[in-house]
Amino acid sequence: MYICICNAITEKTVIEAVNNGASTLGDLQAELGVASCCGCCAQTASEYLPQGSASTSAVKQEYVSERHGRKAVVSTVLWPA
Repeated sequence: MYICICNAITEKTVIEAVNNGASTLGDLQAELGVASCCGCCAQTASEYLPQGSASTSAVKQEYVSERHGRKAVVSTVLWPA
């Protein structure tokens, strides 16, 4: 199953990243590019993290994207379901 359609990232890839130490959405964004385009997959990707989506407050993740030779700060705000 695809978690991130924009970047063609599968559930298996996300699980492998988490098993290899990714523990925040920022880690997944930096390592895989999850939630770095439209952001629609951020909540689903977060469910694979050790803390899952059990948070009761919004979480803001930021990282620096270096795509196509340009740097930009990308922010994603996650709200609990």
